[in-house]
Amino acid sequence: MELKIAVIGGGPAGRTASMYLAKNGFDVDLFERDRIGGTCLNYGCTYITGLREMADILNNLSILKGREINLEEIISFKELQEKINKIQDKIRNKLEKETKSLGVNIKYKEFKEEYREDYDYVVYATGRNYPSNYNGYEVLTHKDIPNLRELPENILIIGGGTAGVEYASIFSDFGCNVVLYTRSKILKEIKDEEIRDYLMKKVINFKITNDKEEFEKLLKDDDYTKILAIGGKGIFETDEYLRVVNKEKTYACGDCLINGGGNTPISRMEGRVAAQNIINEINNKPLIKPNYELIPKTIRLSLTISYVGKQTNEYKIIKSHIGRGNFFKVLSDVGINKIYYENGKVVGAITMMPCAEVLPYFTQLIRGVDVYNNFIEVHPSTDIFYKEFR
Repeated sequence: MELKIAVIGGGPAGRTASMYLAKNGFDVDLFERDRIGGTCLNYGCTYITGLREMADILNNLSILKGREINLEEIISFKELQEKINKIQDKIRNKLEKETKSLGVNIKYKEFKEEYREDYDYVVYATGRNYPSNYNGYEVLTHKDIPNLRELPENILIIGGGTAGVEYASIFSDFGCNVVLYTRSKILKEIKDEEIRDYLMKKVINFKITNDKEEFEKLLKDDDYTKILAIGGKGIFETDEYLRVVNKEKTYACGDCLINGGGNTPISRMEGRVAAQNIINEINNKPLIKPNYELIPKTIRLSLTISYVGKQTNEYKIIKSHIGRGNFFKVLSDVGINKIYYENGKVVGAITMMPCAEVLPYFTQLIRGVDVYNNFIEVHPSTDIFYKEFR
């Protein structure tokens, strides 16, 4: 008898789990109540990339013209949003075809608990819950921003993590007056003080405040559009194998985990682990744990910042050369690149340049895989790091 599995949520975690299970011969129904692609495609990293690419165009035009070029001089915000939405439609169609081609049955409707009895296993990948207000004040979340059709003049962003800083940088490049409020440091995972100093002096193009009194004043100011960019709440508590606590034959992965998710690579990894553990459980094999070590992370500002591994006091600085989208910035503001060592061994890296695709090679190197042994450089993107390891 063929086992039936329901996967709830068509984002990176759910899609990965459903496709992996279908490839292994299971009858899989993927429930999606909104649009396939989840937060990443529709509201998060992919959407933000579209905004960031327009901001990069404005920055390059400003360098060429010798003055600041704002968005509305080139294209209306409404038209930009509509063009990004059309691209997202194309990507959604591709994702749907890819998912169905592997045998997954996509059901565009909400999963109800009465459906549970129809399935042998259930995998939840429903994402986080986000509030629509902050201390009683109405705010926009990531789900609201793609629906904006007028560019706000003044913006207050609440939260100093990756999403908040990316929003602040983009809207500032568009010509908005942006204030970001954070209770502590922005981008806390970047601990290297030299990198942080460079970011604050050369890259951050918006006002940052830690002053609670000023923040309360801006919250009350109707002239400011408020954007909430702090993490939502997970829903499911799982054990170390991603099994939902107190629910048999039920797994969860991605941002819906109380202590999991976080970005698209992590969500995909958890989706794969949840699917593999269902297979292992059925076949009486040992379950596996998700591995959260050495997952590269990227922040898209006017310079792309990517990092992986540890940041130690033993390091080597490598100067940036010309890279994609960086030609007119090559004489100034080209970023800092560091390789970190511990007892002579590479343990981490930070890059601040357009060609962030080099980070997966560093990740493999840190894991002990000599990917540079027969490496063919991708000129000019990776040649500065290639020289270090060839």
